[in-house]
Parts: sequence; structure tokens; C-alpha cells
Amino acid sequence: MFCALTLAACGGPSSMDQADDGSGSADDDGGSLDDAAHGSPTSADDGLDDDGGVDDGPGTTGSDPGEGPTFAEDVAPILAANCWSCHTAGGIAPFPMQDYEEVADLAPAIAAAVESRAMPPWPLDASGDCHDFVDARVLADDEIATILAWRDAGTPPGDLSLVPEPIAPPSLDEVSATIAIEPYTPQGSPPENPYDDYRCFVIASPSATDTVLTGFEVHPGVESQVHHIVAFGLQSDAAEAAALAMSGADGRPGYTCFGGAGVPDASLLLGWAPGVKVGEYPEGTGTPVPGGRRIVLQMHYNLSAGAELDETAVDLRFDPAAIPLRSLVLFDTSIAIPPGTTDHVEGESTVLDGDDAVIVAAFPHMHQIGTHLRVEAAGIGCALDVPRWDFHWQQTYSYTEPLVIPGGAQVTLGCQYDSTGRTETTNYGEGSSDEMCGVQFLALP
Repeated sequence: MFCALTLAACGGPSSMDQADDGSGSADDDGGSLDDAAHGSPTSADDGLDDDGGVDDGPGTTGSDPGEGPTFAEDVAPILAANCWSCHTAGGIAPFPMQDYEEVADLAPAIAAAVESRAMPPWPLDASGDCHDFVDARVLADDEIATILAWRDAGTPPGDLSLVPEPIAPPSLDEVSATIAIEPYTPQGSPPENPYDDYRCFVIASPSATDTVLTGFEVHPGVESQVHHIVAFGLQSDAAEAAALAMSGADGRPGYTCFGGAGVPDASLLLGWAPGVKVGEYPEGTGTPVPGGRRIVLQMHYNLSAGAELDETAVDLRFDPAAIPLRSLVLFDTSIAIPPGTTDHVEGESTVLDGDDAVIVAAFPHMHQIGTHLRVEAAGIGCALDVPRWDFHWQQTYSYTEPLVIPGGAQVTLGCQYDSTGRTETTNYGEGSSDEMCGVQFLALP
């Protein structure tokens, strides 16, 4: 049975002890979270030219074309492992990155994106100072240095016959059930979101009896427009009735939604972003799926490449013998973000009741003006750090090693926002112009 533990609020906006290492946190008077993201970009080169002397610095043209790393032998393997799952023909990324000529033309932009760690998209702390996560889309410092050196060397191609073949995407080893949305052509919501459509679909229960979801594989109907997916289990008759009442009410399949399912008693089942393909919960565990209850599948469509008929499906793997993870939720529902600020902080703090909590995964959540989310716990320090929050890249993150929060520990959540351009106070809510500040941890029973 699904067990939800809501961590109650304790007073007003949270304070977070300023970390000695410069990690992002709120100061004691509600000030800003430090903008310095862990895992800062590495220098553009190694500081030495080919003669052993000091070179002219990043971005120079002192090297002759053909010197330094090559595309085929050095750069393409990095792109294949970290970029091709999205940057492929028909993928969600705006351009493919398999062809040498295309990549060479984009070398300055690619170098800038990886140097700033804007790409690959990985909102979490990338340094390891605040835990490590499974399948992290993070380039190592030497990989970034290789791409920058290749740019500075004039983008030599190397032996293009050595460029690796695209890696076959992983697949779910066993499929217990498949859920699919109704055929739907997304449309934007001008003027606020002309290129985005957030749509929820009510789907029949995939299991007649209580079970545990241990893995999933997403099959986007149109890869170029499906930007993220979140599935929610409906825990009550009231939640099902509310979702069904909204579904189709505007003459289109499903209903408009944004931050969540838009109904009460909705629990997170899975979160997916492009590049994930197959999601796996820690071995022997998973999220509980109530038998006979409908599921809400929330789709975020990005329409910058146009809108096409979508028929996304998700394969599910169940194991009723797996350990059902419990949910620990920390949310601030009293958000009041003044307009025109760049570093406003909201948050909550509470004491974890009961025994130690053994955390195996986390799902952080804010909306469009959020910039940084951080959770700290007494006795362990940083529990989760999201210094590069991006609403369009949401997923469930699994810790490589369980995170143990001691029973009785104070747990503090801080969220930073940039409300530049807004003219009114932004409050908590489900709407696209509202905000949220929260995290759902998945823990062993």
C-alpha cells in the first residue's frame, strides 16, 4: 500500500547554513542561494602549446588545422555516449550531431555549451559534493577539455571511417503492460506558451491488483516534440472523478495541466526526459501501483519544430514481490515571490519523525522562474542540490548509494527564483504562471 509522508511546514521561509565550499544555499536571513554551481566548467585548454610553452589561451587560432584532437578519434565517441540520444535526426534536439561537417560548423556553440555545462542537460550538482546519481548526463573535465581543444585546433576531422556507429538504445527486458495516450495533436497556448502544450491523459489501470512498478520504457510518438513525461497514480475515487470530469471537456483528448496532475491524491509513478529511454528503479524496489486505479500521464510538448499527431506509449514492468518505496514529500505551499527579483528564496523546514529514512531516489520540482533548489538535513549536510533548475528537464533521479537521513533530523528545503519581467506577486499553484517548491523522496519502507 502506498505510504505518503508529508513533511509539515515549520514557520516561514527556510534558512540554509552557508556551505564552507561555496555550494548553493540560502543565507540565514532569507537571502539568495549561491549561484556557483558545483562542478564548474574546466578551462578551455591545458595551458601549454605543442612546444611545451605557454599558449595564447582559449579560443585562439595559434594551432594549425589538423593539430590536436580529431573528430573521429576523440570527439565523436564523447558525443555518441552523451549527446546522440537527443541530437539525432528526428530527435528532440534542434539539430543532429553525427555528421562531421555539421558538428564542425557548430563547434564554437558546442564548446560554449559544454564549457558552461548547459549541455548535456543535467540540472543536478555535477561535482559529487552532493551525492552521485545513476546515469548522470555529465561530461568529465577531460572530455570538456578535449572538445575545447578540438575547437581551438581548427576542428580536424581525423579518419572519419572510425566514427562510431550510433548506439542502439536500451530496451526494457520485460514488459508487463503498456499504457498509451489517445491520438493527440498538440497546440500551443498563446501568448504565454506559444510553443508549449502541457496535456494530461486519463488512462485505464494497467493492473487489476496492487503491484510495484520496477522499470519503464518510453516510446515517444513524435520524438521531436515530446519534451518530458510524468505519470501519476490516482489514489482515491475523488481523484479519478476529478480527472475524468476534466478529460475532453474542451473538445480535445485529455485536459490542460501544468505542474502536476491537477487533481487531489495523485502520487508520482515515473518521470521521464529525453535521453533516458529506459527508467530503472533500484534493484528489488519500485513505486507502488494501486490495482484498478486509473493513471494520469502528463505530456509536455515543445512545438518549436511544429506539431504532429502524437501517440506516445509507455511500457511498464511490474514485480509484485518488489519492495514498494514510500514517499516523503517536502513542499512549500506558502510561496509569495515579489516581482522583479533575481534571487528571491522560499522554503520550508521540518523535523523528520520516526526512524531513519533510507532514500534511494528524488524528484525535485519547481516551475518556470525557479533557478536553484537545495535540500539539507542535519547530520549529513547536502541531501539534494539542483543549481541549474530547468522545468523542461524533469525526471526521477536515483542515488548511486542510498542516502540515510537520521530520524529526528531537521530537513530544510530552499528554492531560488528569478521573477524578472513579472509585475505581480507569484504564488503557489498549478498554473503556468504560478510556482512550486518541493521534492518527493522515494525511501525504503
